[in-house]
Amino acid sequence: MNRIFAILASALFVGAVAFAQAPADTYVFSTFGAPASLDPARAYDTSSGTILENVYETLYTFDDPAIDQLRPLLATGVEILNDGLTYRFTLREGVEFHSGNTMSCKDVAWSIKYGLVTAAPEGATSYLLGKQFVGSQQTGDDVEAFLADVTWDEIDGAVTCPEGPDGLVADLNIQAPDPAFLAVLAYTAFSVIDSEFAIANGVWDGTEATWQDWIGRELTEEFLHRNVAGTGAYEVVEWGDASLIATRHDGYWGGPAAIENVVINYVDEEATRILALQQGDADRITLGQRASLVQVSGAPGITVHEEPDWSGTCVSAGFFNFLIDTTDNVDVGSGQLDGAGIPADFFSDVNVRRGFAHLFDQDEFIAQIYQGAGTTLTMGLPNTFPGYNPDVPVRTIDLEAAEQAFRLAWDGAVWENGFEFTALYNAGNTTRETLLNIIKDNVEFLNPKFTMNVRSLPWPDFLARTAEKKVPFFALGWCADYADARNFVNTFYDNDGFYSARTSIDLPDMQNLIDQADVILDQETRAFLYRDIGTLHYDLAPMIVYPVPTEYILTRDNISGVYFNPMRSHYYLWQDIAKN
Repeated sequence: MNRIFAILASALFVGAVAFAQAPADTYVFSTFGAPASLDPARAYDTSSGTILENVYETLYTFDDPAIDQLRPLLATGVEILNDGLTYRFTLREGVEFHSGNTMSCKDVAWSIKYGLVTAAPEGATSYLLGKQFVGSQQTGDDVEAFLADVTWDEIDGAVTCPEGPDGLVADLNIQAPDPAFLAVLAYTAFSVIDSEFAIANGVWDGTEATWQDWIGRELTEEFLHRNVAGTGAYEVVEWGDASLIATRHDGYWGGPAAIENVVINYVDEEATRILALQQGDADRITLGQRASLVQVSGAPGITVHEEPDWSGTCVSAGFFNFLIDTTDNVDVGSGQLDGAGIPADFFSDVNVRRGFAHLFDQDEFIAQIYQGAGTTLTMGLPNTFPGYNPDVPVRTIDLEAAEQAFRLAWDGAVWENGFEFTALYNAGNTTRETLLNIIKDNVEFLNPKFTMNVRSLPWPDFLARTAEKKVPFFALGWCADYADARNFVNTFYDNDGFYSARTSIDLPDMQNLIDQADVILDQETRAFLYRDIGTLHYDLAPMIVYPVPTEYILTRDNISGVYFNPMRSHYYLWQDIAKN
């Protein structure tokens, strides 16, 4: 492997503009944004996910390109027992880790317990399945709080091996039935790690005697941060600041992949990435914006893979704060509905929210930001997810409807007195800036007594201020962790969801539907409940969801096997493509 690295590194080193032709047995992907970690318990970002999903594997995965169908991967089947509290997985026989060790139940058990014990605040384990496994989403950055919530017996009981540690049956035990459990398990945080290899290299030994020593451990300083212990079709050879190199795992249980080597170059300059594709030095690149496609579309040797229904799994919106903290808050002006400010509960009036929703021009946004290649959403859920309601209207620019709503708001005081407040977005995000400025222009045109200022903050400051509930109206988004409506609906609309800490959302009729969907195991019934939530979204206007772009993949024309699965970090797995 050192020889391969030496050859590839010299052939494909990225300098300012220097490349060499990509070898025939090597797939070169030029993108931006290096991985945060190669440890499944720590990684929670797209760049890391791109690597992890090719070098590690989970018990179940997507039946590509479908996102709503799962298939066995390291398992061959699952049986749900104990009224939905035990998932008994039969494991695939003869699966070889990159080390040469053979996978068994002990590896499944160690992997999940390792994620639960370390409880990395930057990772996904506690957030996605902590409540199900140990009854708490508490992360390890507060050891005292973690130990107050979580016991060793709960962690140790999360996974058991009924046929012994070397057996091929693993029981995953949860504390309450969860209709989304299998979908969540497909996420890379729940990859199966080679426990023998990890322990031999100084990672947690899996025992009660040492578990507390690993709570909240800084995993970027540990062995698995840079060293892969997986079963995937590729293994990492080298990871540096500018690139990552992987080579085919010839002992892969599914058979060797068609392409021998993979090189990921991390190149911030878009012009440099484009040049690499044009010259054949890269087989695939990412672009920062669709407008750049004109530089490569129709060029010889380049293919733009694109279909009208290729929508991603991120949803962004303008979020109303139902109960603003007005204490020493410059963004609410006077703090009163007197024409010079807004009160704390300004957006709790549904007619205020409806008025603003009718001041956003959805079609103009698609034309301006996505060059016409975009789709409106009827609710805060990707349109490819089960439960999405395509039959609900979308509120868009309608000045008459907006005026009518504002005249009704707060018993006419909004229209009569006017208001002033400031909306926020994170600095540098021109898409979110455009959303807010379209609304600003229209609201100030509608009534000269209306003033909506727009300002930006650096990302950390923006997140901190929204978390303090200081921001009246802000633009933000969410990308899917797993392919279930709960990942968005609970995040956006639930009284206890991730965004409730920023919006104080409180919609009892919607909450009732969410609570039902959380516990019903029948997926068809859950889908109908989520569709009803979509209907309420239109009526209650809790946020202004803005359109999503039509996605595309840009490669050289000798790359075959390309498909679009938006739940994959970069849409397809390396093992599924070939270089002709």
